[in-house]
Amino acid sequence: MVAAPFQTLCCVQPVEDRQPFLLAASGPLISTFDLKDGSLLGQWPPSQKKQNQNDTTANGDTSRPAKRQKLDGDALVELPREESEESIEIISERKKGERRKPKVEHTTLPNVSHIVVTSNGKTVISVTSEDKSVTVLDVQLGGILDLKSRRSMPKRICSVVLTPDEKNILVGDKFGDVYLLPLHPTDDWTPPAPRDDHQRRPFSPSATELTVHTKGNLEALKQQRLQKAPQSKRVGPQFEHKLLLGHVSLLTDVAITEIPIGLKTRQYILTADRDEHIRVSRGVRQAHIIENYCLGHHEFVSKLCIVPWNPELLVAGSGEPSLKVYRWQTGQLLDEELFKGDVKQDIVRCLGLEQGERSLDHLVVSNIWPIHHTVSGHSPRSTRPPHLLLAALEGVPIVLSYSLTDEGRLKHHQTLTVGGNVLDIGVGPALWEIVVSIDIIHKPGSMKILHPEEVPKTDYFETFALFSNLPNDTSVEGSQAVLSPEAELRWERSSLAMLLNDTASTVEKGNLPSETPQNDKDNINFSPAGEILYGLENLRKKRGQAAVEAEQEEMGEEEVVPPEA
Repeated sequence: MVAAPFQTLCCVQPVEDRQPFLLAASGPLISTFDLKDGSLLGQWPPSQKKQNQNDTTANGDTSRPAKRQKLDGDALVELPREESEESIEIISERKKGERRKPKVEHTTLPNVSHIVVTSNGKTVISVTSEDKSVTVLDVQLGGILDLKSRRSMPKRICSVVLTPDEKNILVGDKFGDVYLLPLHPTDDWTPPAPRDDHQRRPFSPSATELTVHTKGNLEALKQQRLQKAPQSKRVGPQFEHKLLLGHVSLLTDVAITEIPIGLKTRQYILTADRDEHIRVSRGVRQAHIIENYCLGHHEFVSKLCIVPWNPELLVAGSGEPSLKVYRWQTGQLLDEELFKGDVKQDIVRCLGLEQGERSLDHLVVSNIWPIHHTVSGHSPRSTRPPHLLLAALEGVPIVLSYSLTDEGRLKHHQTLTVGGNVLDIGVGPALWEIVVSIDIIHKPGSMKILHPEEVPKTDYFETFALFSNLPNDTSVEGSQAVLSPEAELRWERSSLAMLLNDTASTVEKGNLPSETPQNDKDNINFSPAGEILYGLENLRKKRGQAAVEAEQEEMGEEEVVPPEA
């Protein structure tokens, strides 16, 4: 096991007179950092080390403690040491129909995959992968998190967003469904009455030996009588929820926005799936109505970003890879970035593609972050906010900065090179800075190969601030400087990373598996930690011979002979 990096970030600016803080999830643990001095404010869930030490001392047993096995519930069951060790079995030979790649063992606690915060900074919504749970936490004074509620969904969650009024949560799962959950469960809500399952009786065939005479039919009648009573239908989630819409394909992302139409506002839900579709549906009350589609992708859509300063524009990332800008109300494609030219050279330089591990056409846009805050600078702050977008590629140690015009035109602004693969970015709402989380486990540019040497513990974060180099033709109005259109905006490294890294190196972090199973030792393209940190590339459809081999693996056949031409 290795210490997990901080795979999910979220910067929070409370509306009251409180300091902004950073939420950073490392495996199953969420740490709260002060964005002013980098100090640790708290962790959730609380550490269990002291409690385990106290239990050992109270029992008077100083021997090696027994392992604990996580069950479906919240309880932990102690297992004898011998039984736990004997239960671990490594299969060296692959049997017919067996997976070629062994499943990754889950950690003791489920890993945090998403963090969303309300605009007032008082409520945090976190999503954990393995147990498919939506957890709501209250933010108390000092950045301490307190559990409010936890609800488990039937399928693994791929996206979570708040409705514009922040009273409900939209949850999209990988099965293709989008659910509506109240942010805080209603006190007087009661689950619907179950169906008439008590009226179910054991199956009794209508045929008898008097009406059935052949040997085959008599045997079939005997088997029918041995059948057990039909099982009751599977019960859905026992909490308040509503199914809004569904895709026949695997869902990848969900977004929601409101657009003024006349004197009213109309709500829309945008959903993306593995089949290159972006669907535009009506809001919560009329989600069954499909307005249109945004088409043009040739690979799966990985990320949706509705531009905050112009909600009529949608920026979508995909596995082609590409960034496409749509006027989503009409489905019109305005511009696209295919990562050519100078951007391609930056990617090639960071990946070292001469080694042949990855190719440019197998990269994925992992996330998009809008930047529209006031610029900091070496001179007085400007009142003209920039309209920038940050984009990251999965398993690539660079951040791409783009400017976006009101007409929907993308222009490459700057390429930021960091010390490891970008996992997530937190946009500082009060400091006009960004916090970049770095993968300290894998070699930069790789999602499979572990880092060849020990990485210093100061590389968990890198921070950048947006500065403006004011030209000579700037005009001054009062005490505020107004940027001319030619003013150059640059991202520069800031000192906040030193404070955060000093604290992050000392706090408790989650664990990820690092050792490859024995039956996969020769496969350098498999990393248990990489299977947890990276998953978008698995959405890519297999075509040609690769599809035949994938079907062969799923069916467990020794050989699949393609039909003759």
